[in-house]
Amino acid sequence: MTVGALIIARLSSTRLPNKNILEISGKPMIIQLADRVSKSKKVDKVIIATSNLPSDDPLEELAKRYDILCHRGSLENVMERIVGAAEEFDCETIVEILGDNPLVHSDLIDDVIDLHESYKADYTANITTEYDPYCENMSLFSVGLRVQVYSLNAAREYIKFPEYDSNDRHPSAFMFDNPEIFKISFLEAKGKWKFMNRPRLNFAVNYRKNFKLIEKIFKQQYQNNPNFNLADVYDQLDKDVSLYSLFGPE
Repeated sequence: MTVGALIIARLSSTRLPNKNILEISGKPMIIQLADRVSKSKKVDKVIIATSNLPSDDPLEELAKRYDILCHRGSLENVMERIVGAAEEFDCETIVEILGDNPLVHSDLIDDVIDLHESYKADYTANITTEYDPYCENMSLFSVGLRVQVYSLNAAREYIKFPEYDSNDRHPSAFMFDNPEIFKISFLEAKGKWKFMNRPRLNFAVNYRKNFKLIEKIFKQQYQNNPNFNLADVYDQLDKDVSLYSLFGPE
């Protein structure tokens, strides 16, 4: 079974344009993320999945420069793009990671994949507030560190749910919204991941000040360990409480 990690990215964000290619510690943010994802013991291929618009040409150029696989598809129909990428590179299992989540770590990826495989699920993720109302009474991870794992066969079913193609829900919502059709499992922020049970924190890079937070984290951690872990990130936050001011919108 081939596992492909798809990094979903575009450069046309209105809140922080070109955020995926802004440099952090000497490399574009999306390349730093791809490096971290590539350390997974469970992932066979890392693929940048972007749109076919000319504005996203720089992402394909970066992929070529850093020898990363790249697929281009629909801007609006993200699940169609994801399925196209998995089919092009023969990936039976998809690991979906958002390009503005540069702190996602290989250990978390591996644990979500392990749960997915042991449960024989169609869809698995580390659960956050983004899954409301399904997350009630569950130990939630911080936002911006989400790993979603699902089978290509399940992803192909998106064509039966056209109402999800262009609404505001996440493209994979057709799966976890229908647990009577798809077998769903969630990793909670418990045990080894208890330290990440801070659901109000959001590490996604949506605004300039969020990017400054990521810059500061990389500046301290990267020099000692390019594949720094998430426990080190939370420890840094607790030692430098000024960093909390960089969460949230500007």
